[in-house]
Amino acid sequence: MFKYTFSSGLFSLPGNAASVDWAVLNNSPAAEMIRVTVYQGGIGVAKTSVAPGAITATLQPSFVTHNANGVGTNGPFKHGFYYEVVVETNDRRVLPMVNVWSDNGGTLIPGTLIAAADFLLLEP
Repeated sequence: MFKYTFSSGLFSLPGNAASVDWAVLNNSPAAEMIRVTVYQGGIGVAKTSVAPGAITATLQPSFVTHNANGVGTNGPFKHGFYYEVVVETNDRRVLPMVNVWSDNGGTLIPGTLIAAADFLLLEP
């Protein structure tokens, strides 16, 4: 269904994390379908997807979509685990990013940005 799969690689949450946000920009000239899944991993167990599960969307050219969820009692993210954001698409001009906020309003914690250039293309 998707030609490319990109991974953020593993990241963990700083102590003051309140939200985890991912966003995707469609930088191609055509509408593009994407699927984004966030995984939680613990030592010695298989990774599992976190709520709200895989999100599929069609992005128009130059449009952005995002999803942010809380940490701790406010959402599915928990301190002490590793996380991975996986983005599937058919065009490499679809550009993802992840960052961690210290609140629920977009205040970026310095050093937490995983930029599009940092995502790894996973081979089939």
